[in-house]
This record gives sequence, C-alpha cells and structure tokens, in this order.
Amino acid sequence: MDHATCDLCGQTLLAKSKVRFEMKIEIKAAYDPLNLSEEDLAKDVSAQIAQVLRQLEGLSQEEAQDQVYRAFQYDLCSACQRRLVQDHLARLKRDPDA
Repeated sequence: MDHATCDLCGQTLLAKSKVRFEMKIEIKAAYDPLNLSEEDLAKDVSAQIAQVLRQLEGLSQEEAQDQVYRAFQYDLCSACQRRLVQDHLARLKRDPDA
C-alpha cells in the first residue's frame, strides 16, 4: 500500500480519477460473550492456561496471530473499487486460494 498505485490492478492512482479508495479487511476470531458465574471465577484456571501455552508451542508469533486477528489495507482505483463493491465475495468463492 503505497497510495500511488492500485494494489489490485497496478494502475497509477489519481491519473484517471480524482479519487482513490482504501479498502480495509479485518479478520478476527469471533467468540460468544461469556456468562461467568461466581463458581467460574473461583476456579483455578492454571491448568487451562498451561494447555493454551502448550498449543502455542512451536508456532511463530505470526502463526499464532493468524489464528486470532489479522488486518489488511489496500489502495484501489475507481474501476477496481466498483468491481469489488459489486462482486466482493464472488471472487473468493471462485478462487478460494487467491
């Protein structure tokens, strides 16, 4: 994202249009709200914490972060913005490895 070229097609931004667009994608693990009781708060959770730490062993910081949260930001030209607004999920459905 250099604000000078469209991250999708490579066109120089602001050359054919007076506006450029920014697209932000946020992907995060979704958890249901917890309903904690007094009994839950009184439990010793050290074993659960140890289990989570064991699950993280061998993962890089980036791999661990990928399992919880990622954010991306891209610059788009007018044509790519229109195309994405009209068809934002269809491309992923057609090409899940894109």
